[in-house]
Amino acid sequence: MENKSITQAIREFFCTCPLLKDGAIHVDYLGICPTEYSIDGMPAKKEIKSYIDGSALCQFVFTFGSVERYGSDVDTNLENSGFYENFVAWLKEKSQKKQLPFLGIGREALRIEAESEGYVIDARENTARYQIQCRFIYFEKGVEKIS
Repeated sequence: MENKSITQAIREFFCTCPLLKDGAIHVDYLGICPTEYSIDGMPAKKEIKSYIDGSALCQFVFTFGSVERYGSDVDTNLENSGFYENFVAWLKEKSQKKQLPFLGIGREALRIEAESEGYVIDARENTARYQIQCRFIYFEKGVEKIS
């Protein structure tokens, strides 16, 4: 079985989240209409720790963002904040239960975690972009050398 990209595995994993409204999950793209989601990779060192056999403890740092309804209505904005609080709890639960993305042969998912709370990064009159920074930790087996 061919290995998936890390982003593809995370996207498929997020598609199982019961908190997400009926919206598209994009990669490196977020539209302007509620409700859409996006997984956006961020610059970060891949290897956290390398081992003598070529194996490594790795990370993939990304943001998970959404476009939501937004404005002076307190209840709407509280609902948006609540979504991200619940999303953080969902990530934590999935990591604790080891229900993580499948990466294929030679790689094993260890945990996925939020590194920030959800926050507004761009607000307009009726919509806002919210995001949360996350980190996906996985183990990558070294390539066996032929002598």
